[in-house]
Amino acid sequence: MAFYRGEQGTVFFDKDSSGGISEIAAVRSWSMTVEKDVLETTAQGATYKANIGGLLGGTGTMEVLYDAPGAGDKLDLIKDANTATDEGNAFVELYLDETGGKKITGSIVINSTEYGATVGELEMVTINFTMNGTITLSI
Repeated sequence: MAFYRGEQGTVFFDKDSSGGISEIAAVRSWSMTVEKDVLETTAQGATYKANIGGLLGGTGTMEVLYDAPGAGDKLDLIKDANTATDEGNAFVELYLDETGGKKITGSIVINSTEYGATVGELEMVTINFTMNGTITLSI
């Protein structure tokens, strides 16, 4: 049985799904939650609730070390929350195993970016996103 270590995870990003996906350098961590709406189908007079699954979605977070990128996908990733119109066509690949086959992929909308600086520590940028459309789990 193979176990994966956290340092094996990587993130690839493409601002507009143009096929120019590239690895984001200095990613400290990422997390992703896949969610399913639960719809209640309980009939009157029933003793117990009944439910079915509904629409799927997802949210996630990436932490990247800030290294003052001058251009490219990392700068686009950091700045995308500050864009007034967003077609939700940015594309992300979240790898569990560096660049092998264990990944989660899909289009995203970046809904917030948090910047911070602490004395004695490297500067971090936290990027929060919501999935847009199909989420592909290749895990």
